[in-house]
Amino acid sequence: MRINEILKSDKPTISFEVFPPKQEAGLDSVKAAAGAIAELKPSFMSVTYGAAGSTSKLTCEVASDIKLKHGVSVLPHLTCVASTKEHVDHMIERIRESHIDNIMALRGDIPQDGNVCHDFEHASDLIAYIKEKAPELCIGGACYPEGHIECAHKSQDIDFLKIKVDAGCDFLTTQMFFDNNIFYNFLYRVKDKGIGVPVLPGIMPITTAKQLSRSVALSGTNVPERFGSATTPIRCVRPASSTPASRSSTSSRTASTTSTSTR
Repeated sequence: MRINEILKSDKPTISFEVFPPKQEAGLDSVKAAAGAIAELKPSFMSVTYGAAGSTSKLTCEVASDIKLKHGVSVLPHLTCVASTKEHVDHMIERIRESHIDNIMALRGDIPQDGNVCHDFEHASDLIAYIKEKAPELCIGGACYPEGHIECAHKSQDIDFLKIKVDAGCDFLTTQMFFDNNIFYNFLYRVKDKGIGVPVLPGIMPITTAKQLSRSVALSGTNVPERFGSATTPIRCVRPASSTPASRSSTSSRTASTTSTSTR
């Protein structure tokens, strides 16, 4: 089912994102995990594409498996930063063969080796191309409530977003954020620009300090202080003495250490 049709429902929608394995050896375990998530009956599930399309073959395979075996609508990603038109045509054909109705059209991160293809300079170019080649597909795009990390001005970033939507984007999913006020403010700004497609909030649970640091480095996302404190590892100090007086004294010092130590 097309995601823009799903979003017309009065019921709340929730989706999950699946990362394909880097190697085919891990495919069965990813399919099993995705299948367990699909049993929760989310509104849809998206499947990422990997850096520079490194998992492109497995993206379609995982997405097709979710749809065919579990009946959940899927949203395979497609990036264009290292894709030729011939490769995009091939991916569109695979999506059609799998009877998938949706596609997430992204530029993608610049590869570390700097090896890019110039068939599509921007996500808007990819969106326009897909809309022409496969008008039956529902096309999703990305947006950035705090501005794209490569764009100096938020107002200009929304101008670019309007170009993306006008090219044929049917809905938007935000970069992750941790402050709801930033998201609400963003919705007002895109509405003022005349952008009327649905905007879905992207949420990523933070489980480790390392994950948080990497996410911020990649996206430039602002992290409220309370979240940073919540992921700071706690280091406990074993009391040096077993006497009651020493335990009491040491406990006081340990509490101070716990609140200030980082690892």
